[in-house]
Amino acid sequence: MAETSKPLLKPRVHRHVVKTLAQRILSLQYPPGSALPPEPDLCETFSISRSAVREAIKVLDSKGMVTTRPRIGTVVRAREDWNLLDPDVLAWSMELQPSAELVLSLIEARQVIEPAAARFAALRATAGEIAPLEDAFARMSRFKSVQDFEAFNKADIDFHTALLRASGNIVFQQLSNTIGAALAYSFRLTISRAREPGASLPNHGEVIERIRMRDSIGAFEAMTRLLNIAIVDVGLHQG
Repeated sequence: MAETSKPLLKPRVHRHVVKTLAQRILSLQYPPGSALPPEPDLCETFSISRSAVREAIKVLDSKGMVTTRPRIGTVVRAREDWNLLDPDVLAWSMELQPSAELVLSLIEARQVIEPAAARFAALRATAGEIAPLEDAFARMSRFKSVQDFEAFNKADIDFHTALLRASGNIVFQQLSNTIGAALAYSFRLTISRAREPGASLPNHGEVIERIRMRDSIGAFEAMTRLLNIAIVDVGLHQG
């Protein structure tokens, strides 16, 4: 077989094929209900074997994006079946045009989860669990003063993931990586619309202070106010 038929190492080929097909689905190049190209066509397009195509399809299947039907082939599933909070799916989505609908939905979910996490943190968090929140807040303050918004956003993500971990709730703790990826996705849309990156810094500080004071109700309310600012910064409105 000619060397050009395998231009990349297999793990890189696998990642490239999965990502390319996923992004074509996410961008609706392959809309829900449509069939992906037949295996021979995909083999030719990507210069890979049928087994490699099937491995890629299995990954997309595991993320709820496709299903295989006899005599039809691989069909794109309905959008509500896609695991949009999967870190890989979010990462692939982030490279496309941000979806205002998805960003708003992510913020609405955070409005339910994060105030509760702040309340639990005020009741349960140890000094060692509060320390990462304080560290993230200190970095946010430092990066805002030097107008390093990329570093500020990274520290902001660390703040919110640390909050979930400090909640003492194992489900919230498991969500920390997903929330972090969701925040990174949201920032792609908000960075050009926010009134001023860092304008919500005092609200972050208030959340920490309420947690330190073991004020569970105050922590809940402070986090609620912080996330309401996120809605304004995105420029979207809830119905």
